[in-house]
Order: sequence, then structure tokens, then C-alpha cells
Amino acid sequence: MTDLRTACLIASLVPALALAEEPKPPFAASSAVLLNVSERDLNRIVVDSFHANGGPRFEGEKERVSSSVSGLRYRAKFSDPVIRLGKDGTARLSLDIVDASLRIGRLERTIGGVQARCEDAGLEVDPGRPLAVEVALGLTVENFALRINPKSVEIPTAAERLRLVEPARCKNTLLPRWFLWGLGEPYLRRSFGNLDEVILKRAKSSAARLEKKESLIKGWEFPRKRSGDPTARLHLFPETLDMSGGSLFVGLTAANARPTLPAAPARALEVDRPLPSGSFLGLSESFLNEIARRVTADASASRKKSGGNVRKLKASDAVYALVPGLRELASKENVSFEVSFPEAPRIEFDHVGERGPAAQGSDALIRVLLSGMEIQVRKTEGGKTTSLGKVHVDSARMSIVPFANVLGGISFRIVENKWNVSSEGLKFDEDLVAATLQELTFGKIFETSYEPLLLRALHLGDTEFVPQTFTVNGNYLLIGFAEPPPPERAVPSVAAKRTEIPLGSH
Repeated sequence: MTDLRTACLIASLVPALALAEEPKPPFAASSAVLLNVSERDLNRIVVDSFHANGGPRFEGEKERVSSSVSGLRYRAKFSDPVIRLGKDGTARLSLDIVDASLRIGRLERTIGGVQARCEDAGLEVDPGRPLAVEVALGLTVENFALRINPKSVEIPTAAERLRLVEPARCKNTLLPRWFLWGLGEPYLRRSFGNLDEVILKRAKSSAARLEKKESLIKGWEFPRKRSGDPTARLHLFPETLDMSGGSLFVGLTAANARPTLPAAPARALEVDRPLPSGSFLGLSESFLNEIARRVTADASASRKKSGGNVRKLKASDAVYALVPGLRELASKENVSFEVSFPEAPRIEFDHVGERGPAAQGSDALIRVLLSGMEIQVRKTEGGKTTSLGKVHVDSARMSIVPFANVLGGISFRIVENKWNVSSEGLKFDEDLVAATLQELTFGKIFETSYEPLLLRALHLGDTEFVPQTFTVNGNYLLIGFAEPPPPERAVPSVAAKRTEIPLGSH
């Protein structure tokens, strides 16, 4: 849902986070992510998959079916499937065969030592009397994978609704066509009498392909890296399944490798009120903090050379206001700024409460607490690098409210932004440095108002979802999902870019 990058987004709110290079220790967290799909949205997923695979019309042919049947041709039109969830881990999928025609090019039998052949026999479904089909499904989570087990197929009126079509002609026989048809019709009726078994076999093979692809959650890994140590990434694996609330509710384990031990008994979710019935994604604090830890560099390997705004600042005279001690140097040449994060930022969830009006559809507040970040000023001369001084972030506290932007994607409103710094070595204007960090942070958050993040919709299978609401429930940030707007109402995915520097901060 590809895909799901909300966690990486929130973990990257602190400027200039660097990727760690050292291998990460094994990690596994139960119920780190919650996924709830309502019955209505599950039907959207089923119907979208049905159409993506060729529905509602199917046709095909097969030259050789058996030693006596060849030249098979068929076409069929189906209604959109409808799925109904039970509360015991079962579901029933229903659809109608609205119109169908099957023809057997050659039906051959040996009669009196002669190979007789009849052509273009078959069956039809009258569009005025659709044929109902119902498939019973079992849904479970086994060995950290979602299993879909088609159990049975019911076609209660197949004998009444399937109309056999006698052959257009018969060859190599002295017997009249009507007589041969009288002999062959019971055989054909018996052949088509196991239609439910044929459909069940196809359903099982389709379910097996779906399990192999794990298409609903394939590609959900954080943080995304194209190369490097695979243990640095967290993957999501289904752990628990609950349908007692009338929806498909899956608890996902986050781990850097597929778990090999049997799943432990499900622990109680850290929530303080009932979960919503609509479709949502729940991200736990512990999950986001683990991602923040993994994308934040260790003190020994997390240096980042000055770049972007820092490079522009260094090239301007404004840098002397922030670092008056640079005036004592003959030149700023070969001076670099390096940012390190000995400690990862800590993320907390809260309610907006009295901190200001909630954004539309959101009462969630995300707080990022940071300490220990250092900005080193270094000078390289004669092949030797020396430290001139550093700024230490004693504490930083930022609080933001996420909301769904009318342009699409997610934006943030900042409600708290405080930085306290100290310095040593080279002379810094500590108050101005703190105000600059505050302003830079405000600017990055403000950018999301006209350049929303996650403009690409979340995909579950072939179905798109967009974020709509944001709430906090216990230890989880719940992101409620909705259908994307109709194409004629959709706005361009790339908004006009603002170039001036936003003023003011909170």
C-alpha cells in the first residue's frame, strides 16, 4: 500500500539524518503494525483484482482436452464477485455466470469399430437465468504468511441452468444425429456435472499463486535501500488474523528477517479505546523508533559533509553571524560542517488537546525529541583535518499534526519547535544557531503544505487507498484510509513549487 512509506516519512522529520553503515542487530517486534480492511474495501480489492486479471469477460480455447475431446472453445461473462466475511475466519465469495457458451469442436467415440465424430456440441447459460456460484474460503495466518484456502464450491442450480447444445453435424456413422445425441447427452451431462470441482481446483491454484507472491504486503520494507546490508531493513510479516469485528484485521510483526520460530501467543494491543471499523493502518511508537534508530547514524559512522542549505550558508557572509569565530580565520576555504547523531530521535504520539485546533480529520500529534546532535566545524589543511569547534544540541522538541492535504498526500502543521544548544571551541552565537535550526525545521514542515508527501497512493493488491484521518489510540498512530477521488476531480500530483523562504516559526 507500492507502497507504505509513512513510517520512513515520520522518522525523517529531523533534518539531515544519515544512514548507518554498520550491520544492525536482529530485531523482531510483535504487532508492530496493524492493518484493518473493512468488508467494503475488501470487496474493492477483490473486484479490482478480478478486473485486473481479465474480468468480467473471459474466453479461450484448448486444442486437445482428452483422447475423445478436442477443439474446445469457451466464452463467459461474470458478475463482479462479492465477498462476505464470517466472524470465525471464514468468508464466502459469490458471483454469477451471467452468460456463457462452450463448444466442443470434435467429440469422438468408437461405434461398431468405426471412429464416429460429432462437431460443435456444447452448453450455454441463458443470460435471462444466470448461474450462481459460491466459494467458501478459509483465511488463516500460518508460519507468518496469510493463507487463503478455498474449501468448497456450490452451484445449486447447475443442472437446471446449464443448457446442453446438440452437435451441428456428425460424421463417419450411419446412425442419425438425433440418435447419437441421445447416446452422447448423458455422457456430456456427467462430464459437466463436476463443474464445481473444476472451479474449486482453479480457485486453489489461484490462491496458491497469491500466497507465493504475497502480493498484499510485498515490498513493505523500511527504510528502503537499493543495496547494502539487508539486515538494516525491517520487513512486515502477518502474525495474527481476527475477523470477529466484521473486517479483516491483521497484526504484523516487524523483523529484519523472516521469523523462524512459531508465533508466540498474541499479546494485548496497547490501545486505550476500541479500534475503528473502517480501513486503517496502525503504526506503533516502538516500530517508528526502531526505524529512526536504524536510519540515524552511530557516532562513529554518521558524519555528513556540509551540503544543500548548509553549503549555501557557508558560502555566504551570514555564516559569520552564526559562527563569529570564523572571522579569526584567514579564509573559509577547506572549512566543513559535519552533522552527527550519537543518539536517535525519539518519537512519541499524543492528542492535539489544548495545543491548538486539530487539523481537519486529525487529532493526532507526533512529537520528536532530539538530544546529542552535534555540528562539528572542521578545517582540512596539508592533508590533515582538525576540529575548530562544535555546537551541541542539548535538547530539541518538535510537535506536528498530520493531515490529508487537498492536493493529495500528507502535510503537517507544526505546533511546537524548541531548540537548546551549547558550544565549545570556536565562538558561536548560540541563540542565533538555535533560532536558525528552529527556522530550518519550520521551513521543512511548512513545505509540506504546498508540496505534500506521499502523493503516491498506498496499494493493497491492485487497489489504491489514500490517507484521510489521523488519530492516536494508545501506542498507535492510526491512519484511516479512503478511496482516491474520481479521475475528473483528482488534482495534479505535482504542485507548483514555492521558492521564497517561509518566515516565522512557532
